[in-house]
Amino acid sequence: MKNKPMIIFVVALLLGVGGWYYFSSQKPSTEVLETETQVTGDTPSLPAGGMETGEVSTNDITVGVTVGGVKEFTVVSDHFSFAPNSMQVKKGDHVKITFSNPLGTHDLKLDEFNVATPKLSAGQSAVVEFIADKAGAFEYYCSVGNHRAMGMWGTLVVTE
Repeated sequence: MKNKPMIIFVVALLLGVGGWYYFSSQKPSTEVLETETQVTGDTPSLPAGGMETGEVSTNDITVGVTVGGVKEFTVVSDHFSFAPNSMQVKKGDHVKITFSNPLGTHDLKLDEFNVATPKLSAGQSAVVEFIADKAGAFEYYCSVGNHRAMGMWGTLVVTE
């Protein structure tokens, strides 16, 4: 009975160390994957810094990467926000956005260009393409519930 406090201490210590190890090893993947399908179960993730390899950020505006004449972006939902939350293209650009949803249920809508992904479950992604045929600043957002009001929106800037 004299060892009971010591046994309790050792068990609590082991549980604490085990819990710390378990939760510290649950880090999200930073591997960038390419997808060619409309909706998939594979969710590409972004590397630290929030941009796809090759994208360039200018004053917190992501200008994307051009592949075969197409301006490509990867947008990832992150709780109730998008990363990146601002993209820039030129008027007339062919724009391709791969929207990845690692958690929850989300979509991406851009009304002015009639762009909308389906509502995606965790682990799915979707690709939308359009021509940026008008200049200005346009809001893209998640239309699920009150996600937009909670800050799940971004800005597409189309310059002349």
